[in-house]
Amino acid sequence: MNFLPYDWVAIGYLVLTGVLILIFHKNVARWYFYLIARVFCIIGIVLLTLTDESALFPFQFLRDWYPLSTIALFYFEMGKLTQIVFQRYFDETVIRWEKWVFKGMPSLELSSRFPSVILSEILHLCYFSYYVIAVFLAVWLYFGGRMGPFQETVFAETLTFNLSLLCYPFLPATGPRYLFEKIQGPLSKGFFFRLTHSIVSRGSSKGTAFPSSHVSLSVIVLLYALRYDSTAFLILLPMCIGLTIGTVYGRFHYAIDALVGAVLAGIVFGLVTIII
Repeated sequence: MNFLPYDWVAIGYLVLTGVLILIFHKNVARWYFYLIARVFCIIGIVLLTLTDESALFPFQFLRDWYPLSTIALFYFEMGKLTQIVFQRYFDETVIRWEKWVFKGMPSLELSSRFPSVILSEILHLCYFSYYVIAVFLAVWLYFGGRMGPFQETVFAETLTFNLSLLCYPFLPATGPRYLFEKIQGPLSKGFFFRLTHSIVSRGSSKGTAFPSSHVSLSVIVLLYALRYDSTAFLILLPMCIGLTIGTVYGRFHYAIDALVGAVLAGIVFGLVTIII
């Protein structure tokens, strides 16, 4: 067996959430399905660790790339688990922190203070680019033959994202998108505004606002681009800045969500850099 750091991240997440499900199973419908699925996932990961460099390309590719697929899988599942510990949302607490740190609510004020259709479209495009950011650097390094940096980047990405997910059952918050009115007027007519809000309305998991996993993942990717490839960093920099601002401007998250997400990514980067 050849366990890599991101294998342990996936297994650790499955085990920890499995323990939570077992403890609070009364709050999870058909909780046993979640546990059975975790057993099969862990078995699958263990089998993948048997893959070596002589394996056929499809198996080796799956072994290298399955961790990033867990980002989507774990996120969508978390929508069913945010109420596992507490059967309520803590938005009032997060809003209180937001007002204390920022002396107001940027998540409601930015779009009103800067009601530019052009700015709104750029920021919503950047928010939408999250799906590109999540894999961009990994693809860049992988197909550049830089397997060491690729594996470290994937490890840091999945660790950061999974740590964000583990916060949600203990402090579930819906975010401003659920509590407050969506942006109205000319801004709401923009193409990327409508596209982004349409996708979010179909694919978001309620209760996963604090911290912002969008921001935490984007910042960790940006930090690793800075470490390993200056060209990739320059490409990602405006996208990540725009996403961080856009997540607040578009009322997807509170500003405090974005701040804590960025801090989490910085902590993970520092720790992984020391360990590896």
